[in-house]
Amino acid sequence: MSKSAKLACVIGCVLLVSTPALTADNLAQPHYKAAVSPQIVTWTGAYIGATLGYGWTESASTITAIDTIITPFFLSQGTMPRSLNSRFDGFIGGAEIGYNWQIDRWVTGLETDLSYSKMGAGVTYYAPEIGANPETLTSHNTELSWFGTARARLGYLVTPETLFFATGGLAYGHVKVSSTLVPEPTFPCARNALCSAGSASETRIGWAIGGGVESKIASNWTAKVEYLHFDLGTISDTTLSKATFAAWPGKPIMGVNSDITGNIVRIGVNYQL
Repeated sequence: MSKSAKLACVIGCVLLVSTPALTADNLAQPHYKAAVSPQIVTWTGAYIGATLGYGWTESASTITAIDTIITPFFLSQGTMPRSLNSRFDGFIGGAEIGYNWQIDRWVTGLETDLSYSKMGAGVTYYAPEIGANPETLTSHNTELSWFGTARARLGYLVTPETLFFATGGLAYGHVKVSSTLVPEPTFPCARNALCSAGSASETRIGWAIGGGVESKIASNWTAKVEYLHFDLGTISDTTLSKATFAAWPGKPIMGVNSDITGNIVRIGVNYQL
C-alpha cells in the first residue's frame, strides 16, 4: 500500500470515530430561545379623539330700567321682574387633541377641544293686570351654540391602564341672548311705548375646571368619562321700543345682564398617535 493510501485511511478512521462524539456533544448542549419582552404600557405622546355629552347651564339675569319714565314704576310694582333665572340644557359633542407626558405613575398633559352645542332655553315672567298695572310679559332666551376649552391635565395611574385626572384652564363659547317686554299683549306694539325687544350675540371667554377617569381599552385606544364646570362671564342685551309715535322708535327700555355658568358630563374616545 502506498504512503498516500495509508494517510487517507488514517484520516477516514479518525473522522469515523470522532463524528458520533461530536454529534453527541452537540445534542447534549442546551438550546435557548430569546425571551419575549412584555409590552410596555405608556401614556406619553400625542392623541386625537371625539367626545359626546350633556350640558346644563344656569343663566342668572338681572333686569335694570333704562327708560326713566315708566319702567322704574313697573319694576317697583312687580309688573316687571328684577331678575330672571333660567336653566337650559342640551346635547354637546365635538373633537379634541392633546399630548401626555408620563413620569412614573404621574401623567401630565395639555388638551384642547371644540364642540357643537344645542344647549338653550327660555323663561317668561307673567304679571297679571292689577289696578293701574297692565298685564305684562317679560321674556328672556339664552343659547350656547358652540363651546371649547384649552386645559392642563394632571393625573395618577392607579393601574398601568387606568388614569384618574384633574383638569382646568381656559373656556370659551358663543352665547346668544334675547329679551322682550310686552305690556298689554293685546295692544299693538306700534302704539305701546314699552313694547320692546333686544338681543346680543358674543363669543365669551372664561374658565373651566373638572376631572375624570381614562382607561386603556386597546393598544392605542383609550376611553374616558369627564366632568367640567365652566363660567363664561356676563353678556348684556338692551330692549329697544317698537313704538312708532313721537320720539319713541328705538328708545332703550330695559337692560338685561346674564351670567353664564354651567356643567358638562361627557364621554370620549382617544387614539394615541
